[in-house]
Amino acid sequence: MESHAPMNAVTFTSLGFWAAFAAVFLLVAAVQARWPKSTAKPALRQALLLAFSLGFYVWVAQHLVWVLVVSVLLNHVAAQTIHRMTGRMRSLCTAVGVALNVAMLATFKYAYFIAEWIPPSTLTLDASAWRLEGWMLPLGISFFTFQAISYLIDVHRGTVDRPASLLSFATYLTFFPQLVAGPIVRAKKFLPQLESTHWIASKREDARHVQLILSGFLKKLVLGDLVGAWLVDPVFDHPTDWASWEVLLALYGYSLQVYADFSGYTDMAKGMAGLLGIALPENFRFPYRATSPSDFWRRWHMTLSSWWKDYLYIPLGGNRNVSAFTACCALAGLAGVAWSWGELGGGLVVAGVALLVTASMLMSTAFHKKMATAMNVFLVMLVGGLWHGAHLNFIMWGALNGAVLAAWVLIPSRPSNAWMRALGWFVTFHSVVLARIWFRAGSLIAWDETTSAPHPEDAWGTASLLWERLQLSPPSPMNMVWDATYLAGVALLVFGYALHWLPQPWRNILHKKTTSLPMWATWCFWCATTALAVWCSSSYHKPFIYWQF
Repeated sequence: MESHAPMNAVTFTSLGFWAAFAAVFLLVAAVQARWPKSTAKPALRQALLLAFSLGFYVWVAQHLVWVLVVSVLLNHVAAQTIHRMTGRMRSLCTAVGVALNVAMLATFKYAYFIAEWIPPSTLTLDASAWRLEGWMLPLGISFFTFQAISYLIDVHRGTVDRPASLLSFATYLTFFPQLVAGPIVRAKKFLPQLESTHWIASKREDARHVQLILSGFLKKLVLGDLVGAWLVDPVFDHPTDWASWEVLLALYGYSLQVYADFSGYTDMAKGMAGLLGIALPENFRFPYRATSPSDFWRRWHMTLSSWWKDYLYIPLGGNRNVSAFTACCALAGLAGVAWSWGELGGGLVVAGVALLVTASMLMSTAFHKKMATAMNVFLVMLVGGLWHGAHLNFIMWGALNGAVLAAWVLIPSRPSNAWMRALGWFVTFHSVVLARIWFRAGSLIAWDETTSAPHPEDAWGTASLLWERLQLSPPSPMNMVWDATYLAGVALLVFGYALHWLPQPWRNILHKKTTSLPMWATWCFWCATTALAVWCSSSYHKPFIYWQF
């Protein structure tokens, strides 16, 4: 079961944060202006960024900052050691470093989940130690741990020429704009920018960075928080009160909400980093326009998808072969299916199918590659579900998306025409939307044990109930009461998806108009957006969805 550290009301939409960011921005700019040719300038800049990043983490995560500090020191020492070693010792040091990172992540993220499967009588610790509020998840641990793992592997592979200094590495791992929810940045792209002596952007580039912050603000507050409050939360809070088409609208709304919330965070992170002279990678590319499941995951959370590909999918065998680990997982899964069947005949059927598939793979190279791809992408998505949270709901979400990806790989070649692309979009979009029943039900990040509203313990039941409601015959719209707030949520839903499908020429015109505004107009717009943030925070305050992962 997932939980996380109690956070203060300091987010990227709070006045306190922006006052602090303005201070660090002015200080870093002063370093560039005061010492334009000094070789010490990168170190000064890094020290300022590191101090603010650690201060920000203490602000929002409080005492659990020690986990981040330990991760910095541990991985710096590991990288230096790996760089000095050769041959098998180099590989062994890398394996130990990666294992320590995984162990730290697993300890905090999955201890509660594992404890649920252990009979209470066998636990020597006080049972209260395993309550949700007693076992907290350090903020952003999944993201900075993945960056640390990629750094160690890149040092081992030689992708990073030499390990960074402790100051540079600490700044890289703790960089506050993307610390708690990505994008996941590779050291090879980040460190040269951090160590550069020239980083001040032009006024036009600064206008683009401010525009990114503003667009992220509006995505998060309007298309994220308001759609969530008006259209999504009521359905998930009281599933039995809503008709099937209202549940479907809520799922459409949640898909828009999680996109607006996460891509809004990414836009703000990119804008802030850009003002500080750091270019962060693109993380979203209109994912709901994807015409196949694989296309969707190349557009959604692109830095994480790329991480899975480079550090898990390819080592598992990619589209070439089935690794021993993949084969063992497949056998374990088949054994689980046979056991759950509960009959000898069922076990024989499972064994027969497994033997038939294995024989086909041995006889056909093309089929072998297809099966390897399907098995490996399914396993990656299953691990991806577990990465999101230690709950059966997230495992179910990963399995569903993995099954769709695997099925798409195994389906014979299809003609590429407008009708097939439209069908591919429809299947892709709705498979993503429907799988999010389990994702949203498992993402209950605020609850009160004294109320009757769904708790994290009820996540599987909530998802199952919503799935059942979705299959009921819808009532006549004439018998429904149309609430004004609900209608406003539907209007925002339509508007949000329309923006997603805005033609590129129109998007270019809008971009040109906004970046050519005078700076005073841009700042006025920012002030107005901040006022909107204050109102939304007081009326419909919602933390960033991916801050819990």
